[in-house]
Amino acid sequence: MSKTDNQGRTVYCHFNFKRPKGKNFGYFAVAMYYDYEGKELAAKVTRMLPLWKNHQFVSAIQAYEHALYSIYKWQGIMLSKGFTNVMLVTDNSILAGWITDPKKNKAYTGYMNKAVEPYRAGGTMEITLGVGLCRPRDHEKSYKYCNAKEVVNDVKPVVVEKSENGTKNVIDLSATNMAYKTISEIEKDNINKPEIVGMD
Repeated sequence: MSKTDNQGRTVYCHFNFKRPKGKNFGYFAVAMYYDYEGKELAAKVTRMLPLWKNHQFVSAIQAYEHALYSIYKWQGIMLSKGFTNVMLVTDNSILAGWITDPKKNKAYTGYMNKAVEPYRAGGTMEITLGVGLCRPRDHEKSYKYCNAKEVVNDVKPVVVEKSENGTKNVIDLSATNMAYKTISEIEKDNINKPEIVGMD
């Protein structure tokens, strides 16, 4: 990231995935933008990862986990450049509903727990930035990076569930139960204020 004049500002994290047909891996991409519209790219990364399960909804949750992992990996440089808040951007309304309410569909609560557990306060990869969720939009802007030529060659640890029953709500990334500020509170000087979904 190259901008240095954005003290306390927000970056927008678009994320998605692609599952090649007949393969047991997927391409998971994250694209960080300085603006909500996704016109000014700050950073991007694509990783080829083994699928938790060859299933559309599970892979969507895995893409969410990959977004959190990328935020964790980049949070040091983001903080050094004055960025303190990350807004997640997805075009998947079902996933957005599960992010706001992990128990909405109990069949996938265990996967949601698996996605978030390491990044909670006190977790092995704790995220210290503020994280929020924009309302689902028609098109997010990371899917175009879900391909082999964009893949980076780094090593991502395998996420392991800590809870066997999968009933604990571990979506909270902070000790304050994710009491997020509204986008207007975060960026009062931003004319184009997207609607967001609170995660309390």
